[in-house]
Amino acid sequence: MTRATGRAPSGPPQPSPRRYNTVLRLYDAPLHRDWAFWLTVGFAVLAALSIGTSKEQTSGLPRWLDTLLAVLTFTLLFGVVPAWIRLGIRKWRWRDRPSHPKPSPGVTPATAPRTAPPAHTTATFHTAPPPRTTPAPRTDPPPPRTTAPRRTPPPPPHGPARPESAYPPSPDPLAAARRAFPHPVARTVHEMQRAHTPKDRHEALLEAGETLAAAVAVTAAGLLTAHGAGERNLAELRTALAGTGTTFGTWTVWLHHLCKVARERTDVIPGLAEALRDDSDMAARPDDPGLAQLLDRLKGERNRTSHGDKPRTQEEAALRVAEHQLALEQALMSAQFLTGLPWLLTVSCAYQRRTGTFEVVADHLMGDHPDFDRMTFSCPAPVADDTVYALSPAGPVALSPFVASLYCAQCGRREICHANNAGRRNRPAAYKSFGRGHVIPYPELDEEMAALPGPRPSPRPGRRDP
Repeated sequence: MTRATGRAPSGPPQPSPRRYNTVLRLYDAPLHRDWAFWLTVGFAVLAALSIGTSKEQTSGLPRWLDTLLAVLTFTLLFGVVPAWIRLGIRKWRWRDRPSHPKPSPGVTPATAPRTAPPAHTTATFHTAPPPRTTPAPRTDPPPPRTTAPRRTPPPPPHGPARPESAYPPSPDPLAAARRAFPHPVARTVHEMQRAHTPKDRHEALLEAGETLAAAVAVTAAGLLTAHGAGERNLAELRTALAGTGTTFGTWTVWLHHLCKVARERTDVIPGLAEALRDDSDMAARPDDPGLAQLLDRLKGERNRTSHGDKPRTQEEAALRVAEHQLALEQALMSAQFLTGLPWLLTVSCAYQRRTGTFEVVADHLMGDHPDFDRMTFSCPAPVADDTVYALSPAGPVALSPFVASLYCAQCGRREICHANNAGRRNRPAAYKSFGRGHVIPYPELDEEMAALPGPRPSPRPGRRDP
């Protein structure tokens, strides 16, 4: 059954227009409507049949060679030459034909505006007038300039148009994060977008929030360590790592306590002070939460899920995703400063004798693609191999011991990891994979954590230090 419409039937399809001299610059397209093409084909077939079926021996050459030479000769003389002569005649005729001015783009001849003839017939040139010895004042007013009426576009069917001063729509924060954020964050955002069921999407959303909190925290910790700032904050993080291991709350609580040093030392972590909001800012702008407050919302949903209140149906999972996805998108937009601090995994560092600098080859640990791009840059100071750095405006800053690239025996490949626990006697120091959450023992992490600046954590009751 066809659908009724208000338009008249279009009728049979119209034949395609002829395009002159478009095939080999001799024949017209379409070929079946060109007589010169059929003339060439006809003489070729006629020559092939006459020579190929003849019983008389015309020359001492083989029959197939005689046939081929005859086809080429007849095709050239009676097919290609007439088409070439026709091309010359057409060029001569088109050269003498007057050319018509083309209408301006966007205006059809039927709707082109007509202007009234000017009142004066004096031609006006744009060249500079000759210099005058005594300029005479001009008393006559200039003639009125006739302008073509401006075509006003019709209003849109869904309301008035947006003003020209309106801002363009912002890009998708999830797509932007997949391209420009550190690989652990970009990978989790990619998994969230490609999740097939609402339950998988809900789980990936919470993982993306926790990975974003960890990436911001370890980047800030590495920069504070390199600049010798925030010693109390580093001591607090060292104490948290001496516990049972890092969780979502470990990173969010530490980011809340980082607001003061981020405002005092804006040169250490560019953009972090604008992303975080302390209590005074929240009281002044309650509708504009900061990065830590947005991550707190996602942490609350993670705790709710971990304590037995998981979404039981796909519909409930879809509602929870719709409720918390906006918080993740706003957190990603607040953490845009991470795009200006790209992560690098150094491969080699070689001294250049001519320039006195070091040529560093490193993998660019940004974006969701697992195959990292390799880049080369010059550095005034040497860097360690196989170490994760953040490329700050002042140069590369090591993120160790907070971030490392280690081999995971369970995955069978190298993984980007963050420090999980250190400083405990009854538990070996270990890293935790960003991708799978696998714990990788690393005894040297205790010594690296102990070498960090800042006061040592106070011993717990009932525990004796050596």
